[in-house]
Amino acid sequence: MINFIDFKNQRFHYLWLRDNCPCSDCRHPSGQRIHETWQLDANINVESYQVTDTGLQVKWAAPHQHLSNFTEQYLLENSYDRGRSTTQSIENWGSELTGQLPCFDYEEVIGKEEVKAQWLEAVNKYGLSLLKNVPTKPGTILQVVQLFGYVRNTNYGELFEVISVEQAVNLAFPPLPLSLHTDNPYRNPVPTLQLLHCLEKAQRGGVTALTDGFRAAQILREQNPEAFKLLASQAVTFRFSSEDAILEHSACMIETDARGEISAIRVNNRSLAPLNLPFDLMQSYYLAYQELMSIIQGSNCKVTLTLDKGDLILFDNQRILHGREVQAEGPRHLQGCYADRDGLRSTAALLKKQNSTTVPVVASS
Repeated sequence: MINFIDFKNQRFHYLWLRDNCPCSDCRHPSGQRIHETWQLDANINVESYQVTDTGLQVKWAAPHQHLSNFTEQYLLENSYDRGRSTTQSIENWGSELTGQLPCFDYEEVIGKEEVKAQWLEAVNKYGLSLLKNVPTKPGTILQVVQLFGYVRNTNYGELFEVISVEQAVNLAFPPLPLSLHTDNPYRNPVPTLQLLHCLEKAQRGGVTALTDGFRAAQILREQNPEAFKLLASQAVTFRFSSEDAILEHSACMIETDARGEISAIRVNNRSLAPLNLPFDLMQSYYLAYQELMSIIQGSNCKVTLTLDKGDLILFDNQRILHGREVQAEGPRHLQGCYADRDGLRSTAALLKKQNSTTVPVVASS
């Protein structure tokens, strides 16, 4: 027999309740568990319990002699009886976001914590956010990262320059058109955030393209489940080499979590190594890859914009694909760098705790 308590039409196992007792004997002020879960009595019994004005009180039977008090909010927030749910609230998007990218003013972000919270929550929700009127002094991008986390240093350094050069170490750096992609899939772990700051706008061209990879992958799943399954189950290798780095990593182009929800996208035509798949799957995999790319590049999923001087875009590198639509002409100069999602989410959560915020979508100019 499985013992449980029914609270507000939600069931909680005795063992779960005992394991999650919030008292000071069971939890450190940081919230970390003090006791060892594996040492708890799996057959623990309740002597009595009562629903209180604030939640639930449980008195554990001998020999445990322990009292646990749970708030209603805690139990309902952590209820598992209603099925699993994602902790991150995201909104997939397509071309309808044209001219409507979440957009914020730099001075307001650094001067008002509630605006800073909205900026970061926009990245969590939409996977990206545009910052306007950022000072164009070289290196300012590093100060922007410090607003929420830490720079992810790579073989490209703390930051990298996107300018026209004769002998570029990476095809991303010259002003040529660039197909939509995620950066650095040849790393493990891959940088989860990327920032691009426009210091000098191109005289002509240099149009930036963006696609929500989660939306594209979901479209593929709906219209061709077998193609989705191939890209989500067969690992492929991405590779990059230069004079100072040899990087290689194998993973699926589409990654799903334990619930089957899309959790990461890895697409980079430039660094995809020769496919090494079972013979009988090779042709089908190519067709699936081509179908995904046609969706990613399609007008229903893609948003284009031209970054103005002082614009800075921050986006989730495991969700948002970026590229250049039109070759840049003139002295276009961007600086870029990488960061990690955990720092942003931590800062966003701390600010959200202090301020009750919503995320307005403001049309980008």
